[in-house]
Amino acid sequence: MKIVSANLNFILLDIVDEKNSSGLKLKLTHTNHFPRKLEPNQFKNYELQLNGIEKKEKLKTELEKFIDDYLDIEQTETKTLDFWSDGHQIGEFKIDSFLEIVTELEKEDWIENYQNLLNFYYQQSDLTNKESRLQTKFLDRLKKLKEEELKKYERKSEFFKDNKDKINELNERRNLANRIEQLRQQFISELKNIG
Repeated sequence: MKIVSANLNFILLDIVDEKNSSGLKLKLTHTNHFPRKLEPNQFKNYELQLNGIEKKEKLKTELEKFIDDYLDIEQTETKTLDFWSDGHQIGEFKIDSFLEIVTELEKEDWIENYQNLLNFYYQQSDLTNKESRLQTKFLDRLKKLKEEELKKYERKSEFFKDNKDKINELNERRNLANRIEQLRQQFISELKNIG
């Protein structure tokens, strides 16, 4: 099974940097979810040995930012390796050679894989919670904006009650406040439909 230029989403688990070596070992998994049905033969150990890396420290530093995150590696026509993570280009690096090692999982690997799945799950859960808080803050701001616009409308319409032109201008602001509220309600409705 291929790692480089594969059609699998890998997750970078670890980077092994052996002393006095111009290479790195990347430990990977392609399991990024809890399967509904456990099929052990679909789980493997993936290791990519990179030999003769031209800018080894730079590659290592960049890859460390993406541990426990997606990693996609493509080989270019010029024989360099192009590293990506979820649509973000990490960088293109010249590497003399690489070796893809795929092995069966042992008991310790199952435990490690399960821990990595938990890490990934909670990372996604934290992201979902953050997005939820941002959505709530956004909705609260829309509500406050609408309320402020309506208060301004009421105060000014009382003051300009005898000026028909000003009242028409103020009605446009009230209509804007109503449109803001409609957007807020539509957003809330769509959020409920997502789940």
